[in-house]
Amino acid sequence: MSFRVLPSAQADEPCLKIAFPEPVQSDGLDHFYRLVMRKAGLCVETVNMPNARALMAVRHGEVDGVFAGLDEFGENVGVPVIRGTVPVGNPDGLLVIKEGGVSALSALTNETVGVWQGVLWSEGMMENYPHVVLIPGGPEMMMEMLLKGRIDAMLINGHSLGVLGGAPEGYVASPIAKLAVYSWLSAKHEALLPQFDEGTKMLREQISELRKK
Repeated sequence: MSFRVLPSAQADEPCLKIAFPEPVQSDGLDHFYRLVMRKAGLCVETVNMPNARALMAVRHGEVDGVFAGLDEFGENVGVPVIRGTVPVGNPDGLLVIKEGGVSALSALTNETVGVWQGVLWSEGMMENYPHVVLIPGGPEMMMEMLLKGRIDAMLINGHSLGVLGGAPEGYVASPIAKLAVYSWLSAKHEALLPQFDEGTKMLREQISELRKK
């Protein structure tokens, strides 16, 4: 991979701690993220933790930001934060369910639906539905529970489903939402936002190039 030449982070510069969703997905994105941020002039340390824990960690100053969060993150974190201006991605929110079943949330009746605990978009969509299981282990655990019949369906974003290899045989993934995902920083680091945005931009460009190959 080739990168544009940008000022390197200074060796003695403290690293920003940025929360990455746990469990870590197997595409090596967190390592790649650290590299592009270094090229953008920032030292970044990724800290893997569940989504719900990440919100609390920002609130209590244990981390300096999160890699990926919807607009609701800023509303729910409870402390001043700033949203990056460059989107991390725009994946679909998907309902994965057996072929021949329903394809819309409004058609659900008695199906047990798994959602990734701490993911605000999916928890919010299901807040008035009685048959929901909050799953702390993320996409991998949701898929395992789906295949074992412990849940009938799951809500998942398109990127995470792609990392898992797509919908399993006998299941379909129906789009139910479009998700604009951004990175977030504690407001005390507002001066670093230009480098932060540049790193996100480089990440997106490099991922786009890889997908073309």
